Amino acid sequence: MGQLLKQNEQPEHNGIFYIIKKDFFSIPVSVKIISFSLFLFVLGRGLGADTFFSIYIKTIVDNVFRVSVIGALLALSKLFFTLPIGTVDDHSDMKSIIVLSKVFYVFAGFLYFAAGMFMSVHLLLIAVILNGFASATLMTTYQTFVREHSRKSNRSTVFGLYFSSLNLAYLIGALISAVLIKYIHLPYVYLFIVLFALISLLTDRRFPSLSKKRFHELLGEETFLHNFFREVFSLKLIKDILMSMKGYSRKLFGALWFEFLFNFLNYVGFLFIPIVAIANNLTLSEIAILFGVMRLPYLVNFFTGEVADRYNKKTLLLIITIFLAFLFALLGFNENFGAIMTISFGIAVGLAMMRPIISGMISDYVHPKDGGTVTSAGEFTGRIGEICGALIFGILSAIVGLNSSFMIIGAIIFVISTYQLGRKFLRR
Repeated sequence: MGQLLKQNEQPEHNGIFYIIKKDFFSIPVSVKIISFSLFLFVLGRGLGADTFFSIYIKTIVDNVFRVSVIGALLALSKLFFTLPIGTVDDHSDMKSIIVLSKVFYVFAGFLYFAAGMFMSVHLLLIAVILNGFASATLMTTYQTFVREHSRKSNRSTVFGLYFSSLNLAYLIGALISAVLIKYIHLPYVYLFIVLFALISLLTDRRFPSLSKKRFHELLGEETFLHNFFREVFSLKLIKDILMSMKGYSRKLFGALWFEFLFNFLNYVGFLFIPIVAIANNLTLSEIAILFGVMRLPYLVNFFTGEVADRYNKKTLLLIITIFLAFLFALLGFNENFGAIMTISFGIAVGLAMMRPIISGMISDYVHPKDGGTVTSAGEFTGRIGEICGALIFGILSAIVGLNSSFMIIGAIIFVISTYQLGRKFLRR
């Protein structure tokens, strides 16, 4: 097994703190700045908006299957903009795209708030679509920037810092929201999206290697905003992206399979574990703590990335998915909150380990000139995974119930991953 995992010998280190220091200082300053900007922005979502998302939706639509449909709509609206945005990133000002995305997030935050206050499904649907657009443009552009400012030798490490900053914000936000939710009504947590989107824009002004544009320059005819939407809605652009992907090897498409699988499992956990918790009579504060506990393992992204840069990424991912399949199946056998929290923590550990490995694996097979295009292909694949996760699990839960759905999903993933790992051993 060790020989299978090992790719090349590495020099001995002088302990964990030496490794942390070496890896941190190897990361470009531009990536550190953008990771801090991401931290500030995601903190606003972590203060309840994402923590209670499925529960909040359920208070408006009052049906678990409808929650899955809303979740699929969110992923679908992200998917619509994901493929074109990466190509726009490849030849446009990324700073302008980031600013535009956060402005849309401000509007989405206000609409989420209004939807809860007036119990309006129509406002909720508009908020979800705006959220999808803003998320697709913002997160794809962030990842394109990080990918273009990293080297093959440290890509997983760089993405480790990126994802660790994201999940640290979620963790801190969830723990704070566990206290705040005792004093404010649920719709008000969506105003934190507005506040922190505006705060993070102040940090965006420090981005290096990005052209400086005034905001009004985004709005005029034949300027950035006009060209942006013209390219986003261009069918020719999507065709060009798909044609460019044909030139890549099967290894890239294998990496995209793991992107699909990660987002499938992650979205199922995001949407349905809180609903299982509320069904077991947990308070919103307890659910916020559960959400925070599930985010805690994601802080190892930075360390996981360093390990993944030294070992065979595909083998690591197959071992992790078999571990996750077992935990998903086990979740279906437990209704006790303590057991659910423990299993959810284990699921989060596995998913946290997968995230930087997958991003580094995709980057390994990408031509530098196609950074944004392949980032979009990865994001597009991820959104397909989320749509499939929401709808398949929602349909299963309507037929056989939540617990049996977890068991079925776990069994399917176990069979697929075990088969792929077995084939890899037999080829040696």
